[in-house]
Amino acid sequence: MYTLNTFCSNEVKYNMSTVESGSGDKSGKTIFWIASSILFVIALIMLIYGIYQQTVLHIYKAPLILGIVAGLLLAIPLELWNFSDPDTLFRVMSFQDRFLMVCFGFAIGLGAILLYGLNLFVPHPNFGIKDLFVFGIVIGGLIFGAGVGIAGYFPGTVWIALGQGRRDAIYAVIGGLLGAFTWSVIFGNVRWLFWNTLNFGPVTWATLLGFNTKLEMFLVSIVFGILLLLMFFFLPRYPKQSMKQSCAFHLIGTNKETTKFSDLLKEEEKKYPKARKYITELINESSIRNARSIILLGIEFTIAAVAVIILRQIFGESTTYSWIGAQLSYLINPKWAASNAYFQLFGGLHIVNGSPVNNPFSEIGWEPFSDLGTFLGGLISSLFISKRFMGFKQQIPNVWQHTFGTSASKRALGSFIGTFMVLFGARMANGCASGHILSGNIQMAVSSFLFMIMVLIGSWITLRYVLHLKINAQGYVQ
Repeated sequence: MYTLNTFCSNEVKYNMSTVESGSGDKSGKTIFWIASSILFVIALIMLIYGIYQQTVLHIYKAPLILGIVAGLLLAIPLELWNFSDPDTLFRVMSFQDRFLMVCFGFAIGLGAILLYGLNLFVPHPNFGIKDLFVFGIVIGGLIFGAGVGIAGYFPGTVWIALGQGRRDAIYAVIGGLLGAFTWSVIFGNVRWLFWNTLNFGPVTWATLLGFNTKLEMFLVSIVFGILLLLMFFFLPRYPKQSMKQSCAFHLIGTNKETTKFSDLLKEEEKKYPKARKYITELINESSIRNARSIILLGIEFTIAAVAVIILRQIFGESTTYSWIGAQLSYLINPKWAASNAYFQLFGGLHIVNGSPVNNPFSEIGWEPFSDLGTFLGGLISSLFISKRFMGFKQQIPNVWQHTFGTSASKRALGSFIGTFMVLFGARMANGCASGHILSGNIQMAVSSFLFMIMVLIGSWITLRYVLHLKINAQGYVQ
């Protein structure tokens, strides 16, 4: 039996308590809201600049260095809500905690409406809709999801966790680099099956329905966006909670109660004894202040995700792992690296007149810079805002302990193998949680929706049958 705090033989429930909203950590509250407001303003400035750049300056690609800012804007909210903690993702991917799902639903729904609204008058948004190649997306998504179920990491949250000072993130990075490199090596021999067979091209929900004009795509985005926003507003965070506990009722003030998830609070206080109490409480409760904080950071997150598409390219995290492999390979054996079919697509390597040529940012754009920004966002947020910086001390995720115990070597191996699978699957499917699930679904790509479903299935199966977690109404049972 897994519990948030102990192991025992009986079913354990997530304890919840209804209390008055409030925290004595006034400095934590001030820092959180100042940081959230600054992020919002910077994201808005980036979007306005992107529109100005395209409509007035007729420049369609922003400087590469701006990718660092893009990474910061997306990483800091994720670190504040502690999505770099494997335990958080384990709960999310087993459908116990719906918070990440509803947040992504908010960002995707609002983002689609905003993007296709801007598409009505912005000359050249930098869409990056992924091809719908069935075998690569289905199999790659399942492998990706299974890896998340083992490691508790997405490609992007690995960089955040590394910035946060998580020791197992070191092994995750190594596993991710090797996973992406392995796909790069075999790509030329398997492309025909995974990418070329049953490849229907860059299909969106609008084009699937036969709508191709900008106005028609915008109208489809409104319907698509509203459906996802309804999920955000009315789906409670935990199973068997009433709809009254959803964001909508807290936002409008109908439900003024604060429901704290006391077991999760105890777990996080033990993990992060130096963390700001206000933030720890905020992310582990249903309340008016929780809902309003989600809205502010959610709008910032959405604006940033749309801004990067207007400025230069979709937001992605996993291609950088392959790119690093390409650049290291070029240092060791330039001709072999430049002859690799996958490195030619994403690594900026080519053979010209029989000689290897390396143009490292010609294909990948600013993604290495945005990944650097993601790492820095995790570092800055954990050091100065959330105070969760861990200093690379050993910590075994509680959900992992449920099956595998407290062995540091087992956890290191699990991080390595799981993230190897995550990056191998991501590159097979040509996208990850940010490039497919976030950016792809904002663009209403059918391939990205299919990938998301496969990831959820792969994760749930792994958590149920490898980590032996079975979800009930309120907690995990063995």
